Amino acid sequence: MTRIAFALGATVLLLFLTGMAGSPVRADPERQQDTAQPPADLTEMLRLDVTSMTPRIVTARARTLTITVTITNISNRPIDSLRARLHLGSKQTDRDTLTEALTAGSPMNYQLTPFIDVGPRLEPQQQRTFTLKVGLRDARTGLEFPETGIYPLLINVNGKPEDGLEARLAASHLLLPVLSMPGGEGGTNGVASGTSAPATSILWPIASTPRVVDDPLGDGLVLADDTLAEEMRPGGRLDALVRAAESVRDDERLFSSLCFVIDPELVATASAMTRGYQVRTGPGLSEGSGSADAEAWLADLRTLVADACVMPTPYARADISLLAGSSPDLATLAASRDGVIKDVLGVTPRDGALAIESELSEQALDAVSKAGKNLLIGGMDGQRAAVPTTVTTGDSEHTVIPANELVTLALRPGVARGDTTANATVAADDPTIATQNGLATIAFRARDGDSAPLLIAPPWEWSVPHDELIWLLRGIGDFARDGTLLPVAPSAMFGADTNGTTRPAQQGSLDPRGSREVTADIAAIDATVADVTSAMTEATTMQVDPADLLLPVREGLLRATSHALPNRAQVARAAVADADNQLNDLLDEVSITEPDRTISLASGSSPIPVSIRNDLPVEITVRVMLSSTSGLRPDDISDQKLAPESAVNLRVPAEALRAGRFTVDVSLSTPGGTPLSSPTRFQLASTEYGVVTVIVTAAAGGALLLLAGRRIHRRLRSNGAERG
Repeated sequence: MTRIAFALGATVLLLFLTGMAGSPVRADPERQQDTAQPPADLTEMLRLDVTSMTPRIVTARARTLTITVTITNISNRPIDSLRARLHLGSKQTDRDTLTEALTAGSPMNYQLTPFIDVGPRLEPQQQRTFTLKVGLRDARTGLEFPETGIYPLLINVNGKPEDGLEARLAASHLLLPVLSMPGGEGGTNGVASGTSAPATSILWPIASTPRVVDDPLGDGLVLADDTLAEEMRPGGRLDALVRAAESVRDDERLFSSLCFVIDPELVATASAMTRGYQVRTGPGLSEGSGSADAEAWLADLRTLVADACVMPTPYARADISLLAGSSPDLATLAASRDGVIKDVLGVTPRDGALAIESELSEQALDAVSKAGKNLLIGGMDGQRAAVPTTVTTGDSEHTVIPANELVTLALRPGVARGDTTANATVAADDPTIATQNGLATIAFRARDGDSAPLLIAPPWEWSVPHDELIWLLRGIGDFARDGTLLPVAPSAMFGADTNGTTRPAQQGSLDPRGSREVTADIAAIDATVADVTSAMTEATTMQVDPADLLLPVREGLLRATSHALPNRAQVARAAVADADNQLNDLLDEVSITEPDRTISLASGSSPIPVSIRNDLPVEITVRVMLSSTSGLRPDDISDQKLAPESAVNLRVPAEALRAGRFTVDVSLSTPGGTPLSSPTRFQLASTEYGVVTVIVTAAAGGALLLLAGRRIHRRLRSNGAERG
């Protein structure tokens, strides 16, 4: 009986996984959802890509839903029995179930279409394209919607791997907005009666992953690779963001609702690229290919943001909360580099504003307050409406306006849960429908009866094709025209009254990350930078500020904490090492010239000639030190101020304590103790006795004479006694 029960259970499970061909079925979603972890050998079998989808928004005119799909066998096993169908989930009614739908975790078996055969065996690395086409007006032949709203839709592909069982091998989760009933009389304003359309603004990100390896003041830029050039070229990611926003300029209400969130590090790097740069290629360097692309992209960006709302991110999207705990000055620097945007683009960012990605700690808030930033936009408690809130610390007060967290989630790729479906993806993972879930979430938020403000903030690393960006913007424009939402200038939303909504800042660390492993190194390097800066002064002949000279090193430390870094722990360590190398290269510019011969000391108190060169464009105060060497006693020497780009010959006083040959290491440091360049070894030869040597020799001679005299005296007395 036990074996029979086990076999029956296995049969039921197999039927559940594969599904039964037939007419559409309504099912209890709580019973039909996938809850088991997919087998390990099925999680990397098929890749599913949507090639086209029509319509992407269901209206009264829609009759059929047509989705063209390409599947790729990414395993090393052939796959047979390929079949596909659509699953429709229940209408979304609250943010919790919508969050599940956006992360591929919601029940998806409210309606099921019949399976269709996809084709014969699919060999490893082989692709196949097929089309799913279902009606939208009759549940017997396709899908039927009981009412308007936002519905989860699942594209499900089953297959049987060689030596395996048939199971779901790939699935794409997306949201389908139904704005009016198919076959009805036409579209209607989805805003609930008695409420008004929510005021809506959009944060449009212009940012990228930092790629600077070395950027010394007045010298050549070195990048880790040439990806930025590719992103700026026509068709590239950054080019698409600029051109898509420019394409809706004629829609005055929509365009005026955009606020461009710009990373100062990106425009600074682009500007440096226009002057020529190099790319790291293994152990060597090669010339970069994107100078003209960077110049053209910057020109387009200047045109786009002229007279528009502009707001900075922290420099290089640095993690301010991470920095504030150990290097508060660096955290303040990250928030204060928006002057770069004005210098490069000719536009002044909104005064006192800073775009943030996550909650800031109390220390971080105090740090950005020192930078003059007291209006924080996006990224902080964005689960609700964009209602201004006052956040206080013991030393500062900030106005915080959160972006809508669900819209950001809907536009972010790679958020699908892997515990319910093998190879599950969401719309944002697929370039063809990358903004599908984003627009559906905006529709959900605008039509759910909540008239509170809506701030839309795509992910800052947004990588979406140009056509998809335009589709999203035009969809928002359509919502504005039918009264679903109301585009407003960002200044109106950012200047709104907090209405007494106040809360204290969060205590302690809020966002632990892998790069926290390098904070001690970052703090140590920044302390060294501070000491070296204090040893430098600006020379009237060169007019170079020491802080500017060392700024590239500090900016390198900011890049090491960037939110944009993939595999943050490993990349952060590499970025810190790059910044440390920049600092060491700068310190090596103050050096001691190694003598080409042995130095002979003419007397016991002869000084040692030391030649020091300063190749920096600033004055620097140095301290000369001689290593402890037997036979040589150096005297103290005062700190020396070296003019920029000059050499000076010093005579370091020392006393030879013995004759002969010996070595001494001569080194340089700042008055604060930071070593400058490497110590230089001097070979010395002394033929003279020093004062101590003379005294010791005289004393020894006197003792010898005394002993000899005593012996002579005793011998004389002895001889006299013998003679009688």
